[in-house]
Amino acid sequence: MKKLFLLLLVFAYSCEIENIEYLTPIVITDEPANVQANTAILGGAVLGEGGKDVTEYGLVWSTGDSPTINDNKLVKGERLGAFSDLIGGFENATTYYYRAYAVNEVGVGYGQTFEFTTNAQSACDPQIDNFIDTDTAQINITDVDLSFPSYGFDEGNLQFETTSYSSTIKIRVQFNEINREFPQTGQYITIQGDFDGQYNLSNGSAKLYLIDYGIGSQGGATAAPGTVFYVENNGTDLTIIFCDTPLGEPYTLNGKFTYSN
Repeated sequence: MKKLFLLLLVFAYSCEIENIEYLTPIVITDEPANVQANTAILGGAVLGEGGKDVTEYGLVWSTGDSPTINDNKLVKGERLGAFSDLIGGFENATTYYYRAYAVNEVGVGYGQTFEFTTNAQSACDPQIDNFIDTDTAQINITDVDLSFPSYGFDEGNLQFETTSYSSTIKIRVQFNEINREFPQTGQYITIQGDFDGQYNLSNGSAKLYLIDYGIGSQGGATAAPGTVFYVENNGTDLTIIFCDTPLGEPYTLNGKFTYSN
């Protein structure tokens, strides 16, 4: 009788195993961040494997509203994991749809789909580099200094400042970027107040100042919140571009300058 009971128990347990329902992986997608002209920070996470090993996970995107693994795809790993990366290669002024995905034996699991539109590139194309017209003076820039501020929460972590042998005017631009990397190509909008240190990185914000302590000057000006300027990052050099950029009376900036890495 005891043997019969054990046999029935083993049979029942075996039936339960055979009836397990495996699922596609459980995936979430991060909201896109720091969307610029050709780049964006995208990511997601695999929260569950669905009972079968995840053999591949990553990101998919397209200009259609339901991207799949048959569209643009970036593989980031396998099994469980979270991921976030700066993704490039996008066309400027274009709307994309993206989501995270993961694959197991059952099929493909997708996270939520997010939409983002890349920025337009610079609204103007100054022909002379390292030359700025401020409406009060024309500056031939002789040097661009790069520094890494660390004396507060409101200066960001990257600062570019121009100098000129022929002018007392300096242009100072501050960014707050992940790992102090150069900002990506695209449109930047000025803010006032704190950058929030390490908690508010690579979000398309910047600060813009004109400094002038020359004879008869007003000391300079600070760009009002919402002022737009542009960046071009070719992977080596960083160019900052101004297209009728207001900087407070009496200054309006036109031109560009380049920091050569």
